[in-house]
Amino acid sequence: MKRSPATTDKMAFPRRLFFYGTLTHEHSNTLTTTLLPRLGGRPRRGWVRGALFLRHDPLGVYPVLMPGAGRVRGWVYGGLRPIPRAVLAAFDAWEYCDPRRPGRGEYRRVNLIVHTRGGPLRAAAYLPNRRTPLGLRAVPGGDFAAYAAARGLSVLSE
Repeated sequence: MKRSPATTDKMAFPRRLFFYGTLTHEHSNTLTTTLLPRLGGRPRRGWVRGALFLRHDPLGVYPVLMPGAGRVRGWVYGGLRPIPRAVLAAFDAWEYCDPRRPGRGEYRRVNLIVHTRGGPLRAAAYLPNRRTPLGLRAVPGGDFAAYAAARGLSVLSE
């Protein structure tokens, strides 16, 4: 049986997280200022296969990572030790992710292969559980921070 590159096995306490949007150090909010430093190590630039779309919310825009053939750029956080339970719980809550019932939340945490300068790494990322609504705008180049900054977009922060 062929396995998908995005699986939920061994996801209880991943060692790394891949963020591609509002949860990177490129954006300032409560989670990025208080939790990213607790992940340990230095962030590493990387990319995953996929397509990135822009979602509008009354509080700002945020990206949605979907399957695709392009490259979505982001950052890998963490490394040697499993991510602390409280930190992971805070990220799960932000993403409306229920790891005990992955299909019930808005997002699910999955393992992806992230391509970095130092080689491929396995990291957990948040992907939507449901199909993305029609009419979302694709983010050319797959870099949310650069796209939002170049257009002066208000990014979801809380």
